[in-house]
Amino acid sequence: MVSYRCKHCRLEIGEIPFSSIEETIRELQSADKTGSERFINVTDRGTLEVHCICEQCERSMNAYPDYYTIEKWLQ
Repeated sequence: MVSYRCKHCRLEIGEIPFSSIEETIRELQSADKTGSERFINVTDRGTLEVHCICEQCERSMNAYPDYYTIEKWLQ
């Protein structure tokens, strides 16, 4: 399963189920290893978790551009 979560507020944006473990392994192997480590990780449950940004956090960042310089601006 692939789970999409906001990297700022941790809101679960959505999930995409895979029909088999082989399909999941193929997806993991096809991920671009050079830059994907910051955005993709595997949870303890074996879920492929993609870190992206939800609409609310995107609106906040557009309203306050200085947030882009802060790694974790929600506490």
